[in-house]
Amino acid sequence: MEIQIPHKFTPRDYQLPLFNALDSGIKRAILVWHRRAGKDKACWNYMIKRAFERVGTYFYFLPEYSQAKKVIWDNIDNDGFRMLDHIPAELIAGMNATELKITLKNGSIIQLIGADNFAKSGVGTNPIGVVMSEYSINDPKVWNFIRPILAVNKGWAIFNFTPRGQNHAYEMLEMAKNNPEWFVQVLTVRDTNILTDDDITRERNEGMSQAMIDQEFYCKFIESATSFFKDIPEVCSLEPTMFNFDHRFQMGVDLARYNDYTAISVIDLCTFKQVYLERFNQLDWNLQKAKIEGVYYRFGQPKGYIDATGVGDPIVDDLNNRGVRLEPVKFNETNRKDILTNLSIKMEQRKIQLLNDSVLKDELGYFQYEMSDKGKLRIKVPDQLHDDTVFATALSVNELPDRPLRVTSRNHANQTQGVSPLYNEFGI
Repeated sequence: MEIQIPHKFTPRDYQLPLFNALDSGIKRAILVWHRRAGKDKACWNYMIKRAFERVGTYFYFLPEYSQAKKVIWDNIDNDGFRMLDHIPAELIAGMNATELKITLKNGSIIQLIGADNFAKSGVGTNPIGVVMSEYSINDPKVWNFIRPILAVNKGWAIFNFTPRGQNHAYEMLEMAKNNPEWFVQVLTVRDTNILTDDDITRERNEGMSQAMIDQEFYCKFIESATSFFKDIPEVCSLEPTMFNFDHRFQMGVDLARYNDYTAISVIDLCTFKQVYLERFNQLDWNLQKAKIEGVYYRFGQPKGYIDATGVGDPIVDDLNNRGVRLEPVKFNETNRKDILTNLSIKMEQRKIQLLNDSVLKDELGYFQYEMSDKGKLRIKVPDQLHDDTVFATALSVNELPDRPLRVTSRNHANQTQGVSPLYNEFGI
């Protein structure tokens, strides 16, 4: 039986120069291709081809182990074809799903590796071919480790990515442009024609910023293009001051889950300024509820929203029984994006001013646009980082009036009659 390699893969016209260059003896290649141009499909099939031509070890790097598993190991394309099936089953000697390792019958090994896991999974090996996928967000220290190995064994390396500002990947691209020993290819949607103007317009209408479009589809190296929140220092500039109890307020509460914090934000509806922001953990739930209750009564029983996702339901019910009337919000993918987008727009339009709080500013900076391998735009915070003050703030500015409210005299002291003794105990 005759088996052809690449298996069930025909390079697109614009992908052929990569294959031709490396087959002609070039050892280094940089591909700056727009999103959805098929970077991993082409690089994966090239690695398979070389693994059958020369017995050895081949590494396919992605930034994280979970990405390596999702992008290659578990990936199914739009036609229902598994990426792993580009290796004919008849030529596979063994597969290790934990190590993401494939042993071929000719003795070659192909292993998918998360750069974040490389110290445990890759040190001590001798690859003769590597792909550094999404290199612009990959750990450059991995390449510094691999490079001398490839220099000794005459191995090859491909770096593929879309831009992420002028970082280490940009610097490598600029170096390679003037180096005849490197193959360099920068392709935008105008070069490949696999996306139309209507496709780009659809992305724009679904919320992608122009900076993000320029980066993802036109391969422009724009600083902070993936940042979801803009102008953070300018908006987060308020210093804490005394607020006027004759004003009316709106409150947002993000409840802790697992190792998170509970966060509370209060917006003055007469100025659209944030007047209160706090986050806390390491309190039992009774104390946390008392803390929320204290802030609620301090600001005159304001309208507000509270996160009721996950563990939130019983907490919200208990607060409601204690007179705290905050509207519960159960986050899903759609309303989460809507609430965050509302906060982003109000910041960009300078409709609100937020406190100069270092935690809030850091958390706003964590939020990034991310394109999934299926081309879907998501808003994501990196794992292990917190977002509690951002969601509390976003809830506190949810459905603000069109313009600040008029100031009306109120007797704040009457608002707090009959409040739990814990109101005073916490001093809030």
